[in-house]
Amino acid sequence: MSLDSPSRTHAAEASAAAWRAELSPRARQHVAHSLATCMAWLEAPLQASLSEFDQRLFQMADRARNHIEQQACFESRHVLERGTAAFRERFANGLRERFIRLGDAGEQKRLQPERLELSLVDTTEQEENDSLSVLSSRAEARHAGVLHELGFRLAVLAASAPLDGDGQPAGPRALASVLREAATPMPLSLAHRLLMFQCFDARLMASLESLYASLNDHLRDNGILPQLRVVSYARTTASTRAAVNARAEAAPVREPVAAPTPASEAARSESISVLESLRDLLSKRTREPAVAHGAARLASTDELQIALTALQGHLSEVADHASREIRSAQRLRDELVTQLSINRPPGSPPVSLSPEHSDTVELTAMLFETLAQELTKQGAARSLLGGLQWPVLRTAVTDKSFFEQHDHPARKLVNTVAEAANDWLDHADADPVLAEKLERVVGEVAVATAIDPRWASDIENHVAALSRKAQVAERRLAEAMEGRERLATARKRAAELMAERMNERSPRGVLRILLERTWSDVLALNLLRNDEKSPAFQASLEITDQLLGRTPVANVAHLQAEVETRLQHVGMHADEAAEVARRLLRQQQEDDAAPTNTDMAMRLRTRPRFGEDVLAAIEPATPPDDESRLKPRIRAELEVLRHREAGAWYEFMQADGTLARRKLAWFSASSGRCLLVNANGIRAEDITLAQLATALIEGSAREYVPPPSSLLDRAWHAIAGSLRMSAARTS
Repeated sequence: MSLDSPSRTHAAEASAAAWRAELSPRARQHVAHSLATCMAWLEAPLQASLSEFDQRLFQMADRARNHIEQQACFESRHVLERGTAAFRERFANGLRERFIRLGDAGEQKRLQPERLELSLVDTTEQEENDSLSVLSSRAEARHAGVLHELGFRLAVLAASAPLDGDGQPAGPRALASVLREAATPMPLSLAHRLLMFQCFDARLMASLESLYASLNDHLRDNGILPQLRVVSYARTTASTRAAVNARAEAAPVREPVAAPTPASEAARSESISVLESLRDLLSKRTREPAVAHGAARLASTDELQIALTALQGHLSEVADHASREIRSAQRLRDELVTQLSINRPPGSPPVSLSPEHSDTVELTAMLFETLAQELTKQGAARSLLGGLQWPVLRTAVTDKSFFEQHDHPARKLVNTVAEAANDWLDHADADPVLAEKLERVVGEVAVATAIDPRWASDIENHVAALSRKAQVAERRLAEAMEGRERLATARKRAAELMAERMNERSPRGVLRILLERTWSDVLALNLLRNDEKSPAFQASLEITDQLLGRTPVANVAHLQAEVETRLQHVGMHADEAAEVARRLLRQQQEDDAAPTNTDMAMRLRTRPRFGEDVLAAIEPATPPDDESRLKPRIRAELEVLRHREAGAWYEFMQADGTLARRKLAWFSASSGRCLLVNANGIRAEDITLAQLATALIEGSAREYVPPPSSLLDRAWHAIAGSLRMSAARTS
């Protein structure tokens, strides 16, 4: 259902009586028009947000490390498909309700008694609150000018104080609140709900400026504060703040100016994605005094682009380790200044970087250095990441949205290359096709003038194909291990049942060998195919009792036919099965060519038993541990492992000091056997559950929990946290 469908329009008209009585007819008309404009504008970004959420869920399912995560993604997609219409209806109703209550927020807040209530906060609720607070604060900082202007004009209609924050019916905070109310009835997990909020942030919140501009234009054209203008206060460094203040004092004031509110300033400082916020934190960390450049000339953006192009082209021709090294901020500045100073006429002033360009270099260097800390040392991922540093710096200098847009092509490419190389190349079973593809992409980026989004998509598709192959290989190994485990259990139970019966009537000679080896295999095969209490298996036990003489034989011919059939099921030839059946039934042979008892016994001893070759493949290299001899802590850890589900990841310390990541794809709580595979789904270390518990307690292994966010997002959070801590220490 569309947000601006006829049914919703009629509903808005029918609720006209619900408008506040304080609103004049003209104000009601403008508020109703603003509501209709919002309904019509939100249709496209709302659909785009839902579509991206569905696509992200599909990608997560495609790259899931186990079937449980994959099934959870598919269930969330099913919930989204069934609940899209109801979600859009709730979203429209929530937005309409906020327009109807225009101007009431401040009055209601004033009339409410002030009470101090303390209560425990649910973890899920806190996570959602934090996520919505961050995205709404980011949107307020991004659209502060037009949003503040709209707050003054809506305040004129509501005859109230200037509206900001929750008071604006179409503001970021109100939309975030409407989003949460609309999404609450949907049974989504916390991780998927936060992912949904991220998609709305990228598709809806980031493009709100055109909506606010449209609302402002309509109100301005209809005489609502036509002379109002909002002046944006850009960040200035210590060296330029005095000049900016002087120009501000000298400028004549001709229009009413709306000053920034404390709420918008707080939201600006909380954002970790917007370039200006990061630069503010960076300036607080450095606290460098203003340096007079003297005769130095600041390089323009065009000059910097030419220098970056030259450096990028030079390094693309030198494919050695030095060219792929991740450079520090100081080294990047030195190489840029050196390149800018080439062919400088004698006596001309030196060239230096502007404060804005210097901050961009600093942040880009911090990003790559933080990413490198998460990657394997001296691995392929670091080398490939170093090859992207100059092209990404060139993009960041030209396009400021690199620091702001979550889905920027350059950011996506950096994250895709780093994660693909770190997860799939830095181990012994690296995929050569992926390695060649990543090298080719980094080489093309080094000589290209712009980042092509198809590069990241191509890598993602290849990694998705590798992940599917790994899942198939892992599933086959797990199924094979489970089948072998069932075979071992069946053989053990068949031997126990046979031993119980032979203790009562102990046969000798070839008959004992026939029963212990051959007929025991028949019972094991029956246990694999049927339950122990099934009629088919009970019939096999009755035949066993008849062969041992525990019960009388009613029909010898029928019994012999049944024995021959069951012996053929375990791979015995028809003639040999007939001979063995006659020996089991003690039938005398008149043929002189028939084998003697000794020959028959030798033949049965040398004949491979049912499933013997299969079981030999899963026997551990070391004998199973005696659990009674294990330390109490190891026994406790072993008990925990037995009650967990398969699919957990562990990191094992190697002899060279590196960590090898392995997945516990399958285990048997009864026998202690387990299956560890690498990222490609190939069987790795051959250990038991007891040995895994010992490694966890002794510290040679540890559990690995895949992070919920991408490598690049974690790097941005780490940078912002480090800058905030440095600024706090400086203060």
